[in-house]
Amino acid sequence: MYNLLHERWIPVKRKTAEKPEYISPSQITDEMATNPIIALAAPRPDFNGALIQFLIGLVQTACPPKDESEWRKKFRSPPSSEELKAAFEQYATAFNLDGDGPRFMQDLDLNLSAIDPKEKEKIEFPIEELILEMPGDITKREDRDFFVKRGTAKNICQDCCAAALYTLQAHAPSGGPGYRVSLRGGSPLITIVLGRTLWETVWLNIVDNKTFFQYGNTSKNADSDKFPWMGHTRTSENDEKTTFQDANGAQMFWGMPWRIKILFEQTQKHEVCDICGRPADSIINTFYRKNYGVNYKGGWYHTLTPYFEARNSDDGSLIPFESELNGISYRNWLGLIQYNPNEKIRPAKVVHIFKEERKEDLKGLGLSSTRLWAFGYKMKQRKALCWNDSTMPIITLNSELSQDYEAVIFQLITSAEMIILKLRKCIRNALFSQKSKVKVNLSIVDSQFWQDTESNFYQTINELKIALQQQKSLDAREIRSKWLNLLKNEALSRFDQYSQSDQIISTTNPCRIMDARQDLLKFLNWDKKLYNMLDLQKPEKSAKISDKKRKIPEHVIS
Repeated sequence: MYNLLHERWIPVKRKTAEKPEYISPSQITDEMATNPIIALAAPRPDFNGALIQFLIGLVQTACPPKDESEWRKKFRSPPSSEELKAAFEQYATAFNLDGDGPRFMQDLDLNLSAIDPKEKEKIEFPIEELILEMPGDITKREDRDFFVKRGTAKNICQDCCAAALYTLQAHAPSGGPGYRVSLRGGSPLITIVLGRTLWETVWLNIVDNKTFFQYGNTSKNADSDKFPWMGHTRTSENDEKTTFQDANGAQMFWGMPWRIKILFEQTQKHEVCDICGRPADSIINTFYRKNYGVNYKGGWYHTLTPYFEARNSDDGSLIPFESELNGISYRNWLGLIQYNPNEKIRPAKVVHIFKEERKEDLKGLGLSSTRLWAFGYKMKQRKALCWNDSTMPIITLNSELSQDYEAVIFQLITSAEMIILKLRKCIRNALFSQKSKVKVNLSIVDSQFWQDTESNFYQTINELKIALQQQKSLDAREIRSKWLNLLKNEALSRFDQYSQSDQIISTTNPCRIMDARQDLLKFLNWDKKLYNMLDLQKPEKSAKISDKKRKIPEHVIS
């Protein structure tokens, strides 16, 4: 029997090792003093995302700290591998990947031997469809698997199968009628506070019992309340709902919206896994899938995901923040690291706790700086549109200065958003007449703008941090002014690039381009709202150029 608590199936990287090695979950604290494990090393980035959630969920479920005092103690002195193994063992039966009894994240009630052979064929699928980015049945029937080809993961090992299974259930999209989404929706964004070692990363994202008890029904303590595959499946043929009051809070890490059963077959020879390239005793090429699994609704929140406040909601309900098509950049600082008042986005609970309760203690424990890891699929039903995976620094100040610091960061990012909005409008006006109804996708402009100014943003907020710490209000004003000038130059460069770009249209109108550029310049130099946003003095407006005397710049007609 293949048990995920006993097998060495998690690929990791040690501080001084050149090649990855495989460990069991309890070994994450092995050799902490001499050669600690610093990161996961899965063959796919989405598997890394799944494995870190698996480890955090396992520790949160099996051995959470009772309070912040115990949390600090175990951050300073991590539990041994033997201690973790003993804590995990109480749930060992829930982590059998194969066998005749309950199987990890697989439907206990899906009895294949009792299903009519013809019906069984309808729910049988190649194992590659367990992997989110692989083409689904409809895509293959219509021969639309242009970029990610079918048949590239025909045979996978048990290690990769477990990672793929967790990835699917944790990020479950809508896969057709009755296929339920994960308890965070179909495209959840996950945020992880990173430490210097794998143990620190896991422990930084654990909350104490008092906090965690708010996320479920504390009276629901049976194994099936935490691990839904340990009992009869709460199916949803009649749209039955499973709310946070129907389960233990731990089920946020172990949700089972899709009804799945893996077919395991022992190989006669050591075949190679199509994903990791390692030989395996058991190669998997088939699984079974049914709809109407657990329908998670009503009050579910996850400690690793940001949420935004639902508009026009009387009960203050929160909606999970989803991964986006245009990637993750510093524009997402608002919402991922600090509260976004514009869109009412709250950072994940673990990020909030790190900033508000732990950052000062961690400095005394040797962790002076850290980063945020954000990742997730953007899905359109069963189709994966993109995988986002990025990190950003978490820069914090003490409580006395943090309010002013975050207020200025809000100004910096919001001013960039205002300029991008105007820039897109001006580029469109340069390319098309005002009456034109042509639809054009200018997302490339946004992406390049954010990318080109990202390093300057982090340099700017670091300078701001120093200025506030030294109580230099004049320097803070100069920093905001410098930031505005940088944004102005970037906006004009991107306008000049895309207003004449054959990437969008093949013809240009010099007069229309000049008018749009003048409009952009007017906004950048004299817009009252822009300058007010940055608490800057608006410069005196220079004399207008009349239409009769205007000259078309050479770069427009060259």
